[in-house]
Amino acid sequence: MNELTRSAFLRRVAAGGGAVAAGAAVGWMAGPAAGAASEQDLAWLRFAITAEFVSVAYYRQTRAAGHFAGHELRALERATAAQVAHKTAFRTALTDLGEPAIDDADLELTFPDGAFETRPGTLRLGRRIEGLLLHAYLGAVTTIADQAIRRLFAQVSASEADQLSFLTGLAGPPIGDPFPSVHGLETAAEALAVYLP
Repeated sequence: MNELTRSAFLRRVAAGGGAVAAGAAVGWMAGPAAGAASEQDLAWLRFAITAEFVSVAYYRQTRAAGHFAGHELRALERATAAQVAHKTAFRTALTDLGEPAIDDADLELTFPDGAFETRPGTLRLGRRIEGLLLHAYLGAVTTIADQAIRRLFAQVSASEADQLSFLTGLAGPPIGDPFPSVHGLETAAEALAVYLP
């Protein structure tokens, strides 16, 4: 498959949201087969696979950065495993609908320079990524038509909230918003695109 760049990702997400003419979305953002899930649902699945790819890479680099040990490192290992499980579940949901798989080899990412040099910087990045995933998945739950896909996003949202709470706890006392914002697909895609080359 073609390598995914930031601009291609944003164009393809826009196509999933109806902002680009039919036929413009190709490759991993190709439209659904007749009778398949809605293009909106498929676009959310494609977004989630990409987002989980970014999150898995974050947790792997965080574990390698050397700022954490003992129970913190073990918790980060569990977080990595959870993100891999999320990515696998979203990928399976997509391919079960007859859509092409999005493999890790199809994706590239880039983190800000120096993001993993300090413990506080590493945690700030993690909170930003986990916050993005949580807010995006809440947005997905409000717009996805297919009940099984909506349920998957709801389950993963709960897991992302746990992980965000863990990272926030490592950074200091958690102060949460009682009503977090809900991102639409376009807003979430723009925020995720900063991690794509």
